[in-house]
Amino acid sequence: MSDTTHINSAKSYNDFTALGELRGKAQRSDAGAMRESAEQFEALFIQMMLKSMREASSAMKSDLLHNNAQETFEGMYDKEISMQMAKRNALGFSDVVVKNLSQQKSVPSTSELLQLRQTSTIQNGMPLNAPVLPMSLANKAQAGMVLQKNTLKPLPLTPSLPLSLGNEP
Repeated sequence: MSDTTHINSAKSYNDFTALGELRGKAQRSDAGAMRESAEQFEALFIQMMLKSMREASSAMKSDLLHNNAQETFEGMYDKEISMQMAKRNALGFSDVVVKNLSQQKSVPSTSELLQLRQTSTIQNGMPLNAPVLPMSLANKAQAGMVLQKNTLKPLPLTPSLPLSLGNEP
């Protein structure tokens, strides 16, 4: 009997009954529902990481020892390991998810937004075609820009340095 109660109390992202219960808790705004959902999400994330690591290392495995039963067992093992790691908060990912979700303001539902829009006296939305204002034809005088003239000054020749114009001895 204790084994069946233990099986029923095990919460897994693969157990649709437990996910239904979790959804009910979330709709009732139960405080533990957010934490439990975050743990389920972390478990799923860890399981995907473990699966990717197994697939990456499968190239080094021998084809002689490869069979479907072993793959099935490894997949179940990865799922259980991921659940246990998530319960122990191994990565801390669920803490980050809970913190971010609890800091977010509550988002109004679509029906609330539609009700607010209908009762609002503010003009709804932005016009599709903004009014086009005519350009002014008046000639605005602008001050001219002063351009600077760059001139090069020749270097002075010093008598101490004789100029040689070819092969002079």
